[in-house]
Amino acid sequence: MDTPEERYKNLCHLFNYYLHQDWTVEGETLSEVFERNEALHEISRGLRQEAIILLKKSHDNQYLDDMFFGRWGAGYEPEAEGLETWHDVLREIIRFSERYTEPGQRYGST
Repeated sequence: MDTPEERYKNLCHLFNYYLHQDWTVEGETLSEVFERNEALHEISRGLRQEAIILLKKSHDNQYLDDMFFGRWGAGYEPEAEGLETWHDVLREIIRFSERYTEPGQRYGST
């Protein structure tokens, strides 16, 4: 069976291990979470690709909320950083992931 956890394994990892209930221990902002955790640099290409795919699916915000909170146990809330929807969060994940997937960067340059 093809589950969201299988389809979006990198995003699931991000929400389960970095954007959990006490996510601010990983960084005060989403940007800091990316900067402080080298493991995210290593999966940044996958995070970027999965976020793009998820945005293209055009799910509504409630669907994404149910997936991130209900299925994956996220504690991160978009409003914490002035973001209005989970779509905004996915766009930020893409933007931060691109820092580590650009050619010549230390991570994700394969």
